[in-house]
Amino acid sequence: MSALWSLLAAPTGAVATTLIGVFAGSTVSRRAQDRHWAREQLAATCARLLRESSGLLVSLSEAESARPSSVPQGVVHRTTIDWRPWNEALSMVNLVADKEIAEAAHLLDEQIWRLHTKVRRGLLPEENWFVLRSSVESAQNDFIITARRRLSPAGGPLRRFSGRPAPDDPIWTA
Repeated sequence: MSALWSLLAAPTGAVATTLIGVFAGSTVSRRAQDRHWAREQLAATCARLLRESSGLLVSLSEAESARPSSVPQGVVHRTTIDWRPWNEALSMVNLVADKEIAEAAHLLDEQIWRLHTKVRRGLLPEENWFVLRSSVESAQNDFIITARRRLSPAGGPLRRFSGRPAPDDPIWTA
């Protein structure tokens, strides 16, 4: 009987070792795939939020410049901005992002709300579009910094976020 056990022990051990290795390898591989998928979703979601926020800035600028002169400043005027893409992008951030990224997105959303409210009532003579827009751009930059820390830890901080000259650059008055 002991000879039979010795004959079965080696193959049984090999089968058990193989099965344990396959199970461990598939578990590790699945976790790596899940992390990769989550990271890709997060990157796509952050990119979509930035794309939509830039689109909203353009729409808000167009709404301000298209304000009828018959509507006095300070009187709320309806805009035709489609908010659905922005709200969808913000909802996706809430779904897939961590708390820090979601909070940065909410701060950006707040600045967009503030600018939209000012555009709806019409900019007052003392209000400068470039200054008002800069609060949204600052929130966009803060969102980028937060997302980069999560998505590209080795990337380091950025010194600039665009190549556009400053509002006081002579290029704007030349």
